[in-house]
Amino acid sequence: MKKSARLIFGAIFIFLCGICISAQESQSNGKALNFPAKKYGISIGNSHEFSGLRINFSDQNVKVINGVNVTFWLKRDMNSDAVVNGISVGLIPAGGNMRFINLGILGTGAAKEISGLNIGGGFIGSGGKINGLCLSGLVTMADGENSAISGLVASGIGIGTKGNINGIGIAGIAIGAEKNINGLAASMAYISANQEFNGLAVTPGYLKSQSYTGVSIAGFSKTEQMNGLSLGLINKTKDLHGIQLGLLNIAENNPKWLRTLPLINIHF
Repeated sequence: MKKSARLIFGAIFIFLCGICISAQESQSNGKALNFPAKKYGISIGNSHEFSGLRINFSDQNVKVINGVNVTFWLKRDMNSDAVVNGISVGLIPAGGNMRFINLGILGTGAAKEISGLNIGGGFIGSGGKINGLCLSGLVTMADGENSAISGLVASGIGIGTKGNINGIGIAGIAIGAEKNINGLAASMAYISANQEFNGLAVTPGYLKSQSYTGVSIAGFSKTEQMNGLSLGLINKTKDLHGIQLGLLNIAENNPKWLRTLPLINIHF
């Protein structure tokens, strides 16, 4: 028994010494208790580079994290260059590039790109790109010069970007892209593509686009150019190349007496 006890106490002593040594060595790698080494294993604190399980209250000045990152809060603009690969969990997990699985109770976001499975209780945001499967309680937003949203995105209120939306977007109220929408977009009140829409749009409310190619189903559809089939209560376009079906159909490139018609309007 005495020998066994000595072995157990010796192992505990070595374990504690390892933590202390790692904590001392980790000063250049942020303030954290890391085991068994300062850059891999288990980290408790604000380690800047780490692979394994990392738990920290508030991330700041992080460089690269690989593995599972659990963080509880966010200091604004203190983590915009961080690269996090693996699983990120917390109130608002965020970084520069977030990849694979990102779960935020309030929300999650990235300064440059967030990709993979992204779930935010309130929001999902990026200063650049959003890719993958995204589920947010309120808003999914990509806001930046080279921003885009690609994949399957569902939001309780809205989806928006300064760039393109590619894939499937479903929102409770509104979907908007300052450039193009390619794929399927569905919302209850509003869908807008400032340049081109290619695919299928479904809304009981208002749909607008500079150029539309595909099938639109809307309460009121307004386009500069329509290529395909437009179904709605009111369909209006300056340049129709297809068919309009609705209570009132307006195609301004038709002869004067055919520009506004009930039920159906056609121009090929």
